Amino acid sequence: MSDGGIAVANSGTHEIRFYDAAGTFISSAGRKGGGPGEFEGILWFERFAADSLMAFDWRNRRVSIFDSRGTFARSFILQLFAEVAGFPNMVTPFSSDALFVGVQHMFLGGEIKSGLERESVLYVRCDMSGTLLDTIGVFPGGERWTKSSDDQIEVSTRAFGLYPQTAVRGDGFFYGSTDDYSIGYYTSDGVLERVIRADRTNLSVTASDIERYTDELLDNAADESERQFLQRLYADMPYPETMPAHGELLTDSEGNLWVAEYRRPGDEQPRWTIFDPDGAMLGVVETPSRFTVYEIGSDFVLGRWADDFDVEHIQVYELIRSR
Repeated sequence: MSDGGIAVANSGTHEIRFYDAAGTFISSAGRKGGGPGEFEGILWFERFAADSLMAFDWRNRRVSIFDSRGTFARSFILQLFAEVAGFPNMVTPFSSDALFVGVQHMFLGGEIKSGLERESVLYVRCDMSGTLLDTIGVFPGGERWTKSSDDQIEVSTRAFGLYPQTAVRGDGFFYGSTDDYSIGYYTSDGVLERVIRADRTNLSVTASDIERYTDELLDNAADESERQFLQRLYADMPYPETMPAHGELLTDSEGNLWVAEYRRPGDEQPRWTIFDPDGAMLGVVETPSRFTVYEIGSDFVLGRWADDFDVEHIQVYELIRSR
């Protein structure tokens, strides 16, 4: 927040928790439920319009707005459900009075068939009451693996599969299909303004990568039933020859684009390539292992770090920029 305090959306407890700059707990807002200011499943949490806060509850299909102290202001349903087929998997504000919404297309039209399929994603613009303003465009989405039989359907994202990455900056957004290292910047009405490219070869997928990936997946299964489900699903999944060209996209307070490197299973060192607003490469930064970046300011990086026991901690690191 502007005073150095931190607001954390905790989807496990269905609340927003407020801390001062030293990390001392101050108060919380929200609880489990469907009433005003309550949540069933917080998916996206953003700051906008100074220190106002916006939380998207995917189960209630609702955006809730709070002030900087956690006082509930209002909420609205995204009206696009009646007009656009699919389900929103991201909601984030443009700098103007509008929302950038990504709508994932799944099982649209026709019979559900087994096999590998690449979905599409539709980006739309909504106003701050949830009303659809216009469509931005349809872009390549993620790769999905489906096994369908007479009595059940099993679905998963493809191991090492392509998956679109986006990040909003101002009244536009970055989009990368992850096929190659080519990231476009689009205006809010879908006009491509520039493309950031890097001459990099996608990592190859090796037998060792597949073994490590599946071992970790099975080790993290919640119970034997889930383990058996994963074994069935991945037994005949076709693995790609190469991995996606890059990972997550983030923008910082200076308008720079941070592009995460896609890492092999077992590589715990996150690396980011940074590009300035004109697309010039500034350098490569390593962030701590087991650290998920949420926000990058002018002199800090804020995120969540998990210790060896998977206990989560919110941490702030100093960011020193060379001039």
